[in-house]
Amino acid sequence: MPKILGMTREQILAINSKDIRRLLMTDEVVYMAETLGAFWKYDYAAADAGKVGMHAILKSGLHSDGFFMSRVLLGYENILEIMARQMVRKIEYLQLPKLEWVAGIPDGATKLGEKISEITGAKLAKLEKVDGRIILIGEIPDEASLLLVEDFCTKGTGFKETVREIIAKNSGIFILPLEFVILNRGGLSEIIVDRIGPHNWAQSFRIISIAEKRITEWDPDSIEGCALCKKGSEAIKPKATDENWRLITTSQLQS
Repeated sequence: MPKILGMTREQILAINSKDIRRLLMTDEVVYMAETLGAFWKYDYAAADAGKVGMHAILKSGLHSDGFFMSRVLLGYENILEIMARQMVRKIEYLQLPKLEWVAGIPDGATKLGEKISEITGAKLAKLEKVDGRIILIGEIPDEASLLLVEDFCTKGTGFKETVREIIAKNSGIFILPLEFVILNRGGLSEIIVDRIGPHNWAQSFRIISIAEKRITEWDPDSIEGCALCKKGSEAIKPKATDENWRLITTSQLQS
């Protein structure tokens, strides 16, 4: 088993996924993400020195001092396979029945779902983002079970939308009451999805994560507002464009 902490970028990218024979620790996952340029966190020391820079707008609309860019991390084939095999280990640990269908919530977890399907032999359900909505492409038989995987979870906004859309198309699909994620950054242990199906019922989904890394978030529309906006820091959506990711990760660097 390679010693991940302290590895260089080149060493991380040379790891063979099959050499990792245990569940990774949170600090190892975060270290890999930071080293590969996939995890950004606000530099408060730089802000105190006058470099207030930028901070992140999350999908929920909240503002945050940290952001995980899955498309950077999972863009490396060996890292994609490592994370997929970590999720499969979690599945085995929980002694879940043999997976029937699996899907990665787009865009961040699409390839992750494909890789888990390849490793486990489960059928791949395809989800696509169309006009801001996540759509199930193709058909899944009634009473078939479906596991949804995601790159990260803060408030579960995208996961809730996905569950509602799938059930709206076919209420006979059994979505396993679990959400598998690489990083749980919101501190939640479960997600409650309400307004599901024709009877508007609710269901609890337990969050199963490879790593947990709490980030701070603020509601900019609340009475307290956003602490970073108050510092003069600009809020942007890191995932919107590659340029936005470059801007937020370099906004506090000394020129």
